[in-house]
Amino acid sequence: MVMANISKASVISGDIIGSSQLKQASRKKLQQLLDDFLKNTTAEWSDMQAQQYRGDSIQITLTSNRLAALRIALLLQTCLIKDNYKIRLAIGVGDISFKSGQVVTSDGSAFQASGPYLDALTKSGDIISIAGFDEEFTSEWQVHSTSLNFILERLTQQQAEAVYLQLQDHTQSSIAKKLKIKQPSVHQRLQAAGWPVVQKILNRFESVIPTV
Repeated sequence: MVMANISKASVISGDIIGSSQLKQASRKKLQQLLDDFLKNTTAEWSDMQAQQYRGDSIQITLTSNRLAALRIALLLQTCLIKDNYKIRLAIGVGDISFKSGQVVTSDGSAFQASGPYLDALTKSGDIISIAGFDEEFTSEWQVHSTSLNFILERLTQQQAEAVYLQLQDHTQSSIAKKLKIKQPSVHQRLQAAGWPVVQKILNRFESVIPTV
């Protein structure tokens, strides 16, 4: 089915880094992580559509919950980093002007903002990029992308685990219980992970994305 109605959207395009070099057991574990992640996030955000293609590539669209795009991208990043995997993700904010039966064959300015920036990540070696509906938005969010790249590239697995749970709005006490550590240790991990900066960037994204 093809729809031509224009709707506002956020699109997340991603490529797993180094997936072709993984051994079979690691590849199987990675696929289970991805399957579980996509199942859980689509259950939480009902308008989210996700498709995995070419084995190591992912595309996600959000319409009514498009301001959740950065949170979902960071959840996916930290979900994989905590298990020693990495993914490049490019977020595009704009429109869907052509919607087909599959996410990967749809089109619009959100896809056009996401796809080329994912290609640019492959060349630069960075792992996250955010671009959008106009030059002013993209200029600001390329600066924030630089900050997020700096933080994500330096996360340890333990720090990523804490950030992953914090992104789900767990309290530090509940994170401590889940990780079987003391609450001060959770606070220490989040501070070392740059969580205060991540939180500010996340709040900014969620405040500037139009809700209608």
